[in-house]
Amino acid sequence: MSDILKVEENRKKESFTTRQSNRPVYAILKDIMVPAFIVWSVLTITFTVFPSQVTQFTSSKGPDDSANFIPLVTYMYQIFDTVGRFAPNMGIRLSQTWLVVLSLGRAIFIPLFICIRVFPTVIPFHYNWFKHVMMAVFAFTNGVVATLGMMLGPKKVPNQKDEQEIAGYAMGFCLINGILIGSIFGIWITDML
Repeated sequence: MSDILKVEENRKKESFTTRQSNRPVYAILKDIMVPAFIVWSVLTITFTVFPSQVTQFTSSKGPDDSANFIPLVTYMYQIFDTVGRFAPNMGIRLSQTWLVVLSLGRAIFIPLFICIRVFPTVIPFHYNWFKHVMMAVFAFTNGVVATLGMMLGPKKVPNQKDEQEIAGYAMGFCLINGILIGSIFGIWITDML
């Protein structure tokens, strides 16, 4: 904590005109382009279907159960997303290539969740267990890939704290931008259906 306070104290002494890193910011951004894309795509895909599509799921037990079904599915998301975010602490590590494949592969959830909503009587979309399993896989992959992508970003720059800090800010921006774009896509898809 004292290191952080020293960095902040130095910032107050120095102005914005003093260069904080040895390399220009665009060089740092170039280094973290792939991890930033991973985080952006994961959050874009997640917010495209959750919560916009998920809140319109219906229970196979009828409309009386739907009032309890949506909160239960949302709860499943929260639990498995948390487990996915904790999984890297347990030693799960994936290479950058696998993270790219998983982040882009998660795009299959968009048509899958739309089909669950649009075709609620078609098997297997009809069954509640199928919706819960899909939500568990969706949430777990969201947590794992987003967390590993956020961890990978600052590691891609040299071991210089100033550059890692800039990389961390850029990764946070990509995360927030992914949420924004995903939310816009989610609203657009919901309006189209």
